[in-house]
Amino acid sequence: MSLIQEVSSFLTHEADLLDQGNFEAWLELYEDDALYWVPSSPEQTDMKGQVSIMLEDVPLLKLRVRRLSHPRAYAVTPKPATIHLIGNINASEEDSLVMVSSKLIMTQVRDNVATSLSGAVTHHLKRSEGGFGIKLKRVDLIEAGGTFSAISVPL
Repeated sequence: MSLIQEVSSFLTHEADLLDQGNFEAWLELYEDDALYWVPSSPEQTDMKGQVSIMLEDVPLLKLRVRRLSHPRAYAVTPKPATIHLIGNINASEEDSLVMVSSKLIMTQVRDNVATSLSGAVTHHLKRSEGGFGIKLKRVDLIEAGGTFSAISVPL
């Protein structure tokens, strides 16, 4: 299987887990030292010296998943339906990581209101026995400089 096919299969699996609301299985895709980052602008290079929309390590992701799974979680009550569409996938191997770039359109419907978020995604993936583990997921939203609704489910 080519690298692009392997990566496409992995990204599709990740998107399917999110669309199914299977956040626990989604979290298992992350390495213990991984970061999930949504910068406040596509030009942002500093994670800690500037405000980000989201910057979460695995302990914070675990807390997010626990909150999303709570039966009275307001952010997901009623449960939103999502579709994550992934495209324009490119990948290359650099040292011990697979560097992936892709485009994302995520539509969420909650209370009969549809919200879409779009952007460019960068994954740094580490090869593992079962495929890949996420070391970094960066989502550069095209809406990042503007005003938009709170992000209740992962992108």
